[in-house]
Amino acid sequence: MKIGEIRYANVYPIFYYLKKIKEYDFVRGTPSFLNKMIREGGVDVGVCSSIEYARNPGKYVIIPDISISSVGDVKSVCLFSSRKIENLENATVFLTEESGTSVVLLKILLKYYFNVKVSFTNNFDDSDAVLLIGDKALFSYYNNDYKYVYDLGFHWFQFSGYPFVFALWISDSKWEGTEDIKRLHKNLVNIKVDSQKNLAALLEEYSFKGLTSYQILDYWDIINYNLTEKHICGLIKFYKLAREIGEIKKFPPLNLSV
Repeated sequence: MKIGEIRYANVYPIFYYLKKIKEYDFVRGTPSFLNKMIREGGVDVGVCSSIEYARNPGKYVIIPDISISSVGDVKSVCLFSSRKIENLENATVFLTEESGTSVVLLKILLKYYFNVKVSFTNNFDDSDAVLLIGDKALFSYYNNDYKYVYDLGFHWFQFSGYPFVFALWISDSKWEGTEDIKRLHKNLVNIKVDSQKNLAALLEEYSFKGLTSYQILDYWDIINYNLTEKHICGLIKFYKLAREIGEIKKFPPLNLSV
């Protein structure tokens, strides 16, 4: 079984333990790259952008009980700006190409929460504000690279009252009901619990240039790996709003099964 591995700090604790099982092959990449890989059959299972599932729900099965989420602050999905967000009306915002979910989330928050109209660009240098995710966002968050930082996890929670599910563990639907996927689900659930018990021990094999050990632990402590009823409610709200703004064609059925 080939598993897509996001190369960000947010999921390092999960993959640290998953790789110790020694029965899986891993393909590393950004969320957008891994979305393409699982869509085209390059990997069998992946922790993929939640918007990828919504755009191709017939191809996938959601592995229950685990995700990459935030309940409030996330720190690694942020809009960085030299101006307050209310002063970004008609401004130009750079959108990262590394993630689809965060781009859609930003568009939803700008429309329904901040009530600010902007234009988007893929030119980093010709922008008034930038959307960054993953380790790039985390570095800028902790190193005060910008005057104003808008944490999208925090603002989604203020807006909706629900956790935000950035990524789901999904598999190609052909794996549904197999012993392999059932075993992976069991392994992931166990790892989810065990990985939070001694985060400090992971620092012996992990470093992030530009962040202190305290900052890394602080970040790992806020990342949420659950997929509870409240997470599902947040996911449903996200999908409904994504459909309203034309980012998905229709609301996807949620197939949580192993």
